[in-house]
Order: sequence, then structure tokens, then C-alpha cells
Amino acid sequence: MRLDMVGLKVKNMARSLMFYQALGFDILAGGPDEPYAELKNDGVRISLNLLDMLTEVYQVSLADVQEPIGTVIPKVELAFIMDEVKSVDKKCQELKEQGYEIYREPWDAFWGQRYAIIKDPDGNLLSIFANLDGKI
Repeated sequence: MRLDMVGLKVKNMARSLMFYQALGFDILAGGPDEPYAELKNDGVRISLNLLDMLTEVYQVSLADVQEPIGTVIPKVELAFIMDEVKSVDKKCQELKEQGYEIYREPWDAFWGQRYAIIKDPDGNLLSIFANLDGKI
């Protein structure tokens, strides 16, 4: 068994696709007017799933769906490696200029990475990083 896909719940597909394209992903399947989209990624697939579609899949009503309350530490973290240390700062600056929120500005983490935490339109916290030693 191996992990094949990570799916994210989204409220507005068009807005989410704009963010993930700004982050650097191309759309592999789906689109802004569809309930499902998949991002082009080497390795584990990343899907965006409209909340309305997920209520059908899990057979629940929108009233049954609760947002996490009182916590900013995510249950699951997505972390994306970048080729160069300077790419982390550059990507954060690009996202900020496009109006996206940088949850934690880039810093040199004690574990040997240039690290930043960004927030997608649905409040998911995503990490982007590069190894300080330049290795991938």
C-alpha cells in the first residue's frame, strides 16, 4: 500500500485554483466551474474537492460539516520542497503581492531548512521549504 492522493476541501473552486496556480501548480483535471480538480504534481496526487460534492460523497448535509474551531495547528500538513533557498522568500513575496496571506514569514529553521507557512483561501496552512545545504 502507498499514499496516492491528498484531497483538500474547498469552498470556492475558482478562488482555490487561482491560489494553487499562483503557488506554482498547473491544473491536470477539472476546472473553476467543476466540483473536482487535480493539480499536476510529481508523486502524490493533490485534489481540490468542492464542499458540496463532499457532502454527497460522505452522505452528510452542509449543516453536519463543522469547521475546526480554536486551533491553528492543522491535523494534516502539506509541505512542498523547493529547489533553492531563495525560492522560498521569492514565492512568499509573490503570493503576498497577489493578496494571499503568509501565516509565518520565511525563517531558517533549526532543523536545517528555510521554511515558511502560507494560508490558502480555505484556511489550510501549507509549508514551503528548501534545505539550507542545497540538497533535495
